[in-house]
Amino acid sequence: MANEIDLGNTNGEIFENITQAAQFTFNENALLRNLVTVYNMQGTPGMTASVPVYPKGSAVAALAAGADLSNEDVSATAVDIAAAEFGKMATIQDIVVESSPLAVAQDTGRVLGDALAQAMDETIVDLFTSASTEVGPGAGAEMTADHLLKAAATLRNNSVPQGMVAVLSPFQAYNVKKTLVNAGGSFSDSAMAEQVGREYFIGRLFGIDCYESASIDVDGSDDAIGAVSTQQLLVW
Repeated sequence: MANEIDLGNTNGEIFENITQAAQFTFNENALLRNLVTVYNMQGTPGMTASVPVYPKGSAVAALAAGADLSNEDVSATAVDIAAAEFGKMATIQDIVVESSPLAVAQDTGRVLGDALAQAMDETIVDLFTSASTEVGPGAGAEMTADHLLKAAATLRNNSVPQGMVAVLSPFQAYNVKKTLVNAGGSFSDSAMAEQVGREYFIGRLFGIDCYESASIDVDGSDDAIGAVSTQQLLVW
């Protein structure tokens, strides 16, 4: 039965159960999908999406009496994003389906859905290295909440809108949490420290919703690259 689908009653139900479980698991576990701008390419010819990028408008000055307005060029440029297709195949033996007391189809679907979610997250976090500004501690140094604060200030100084998100590796998040609960550092917000200590969750810092993802690569020196951005800056 490898590499084929028999849509008879029994096997059709197995395929449907696998598909439903995979879709549900993917939607639940694809963290970064919810943090970026998603473009629907249905009806788009070819496999490339052209995302418009608009320039920042120049400063508006007061008008003198009787003065005419001049036209300002706000023509958008385009960034081309090539789409790619991802897939994962599973082979289930008849004897496993017949003899296992577990829900084999649902379990297989969860494995497939989780693999696809991981692939999407890894593809997105690999884009972090293309950021134009770095405000982190540098190689071999620990990340703290101060670096998040500096990242937020850098974005706001460039007129980036509200709604920032941060995605950190678990090791980066560890040291941020450690300093928040005053284990080797200090932080003035006792309520935040209590929340982190109880829930082991960063939450919102300085207007940034902070998440951690194991999809971020960590090199042999325990260095990793996280990112602070908005949905408008990260597209998928």
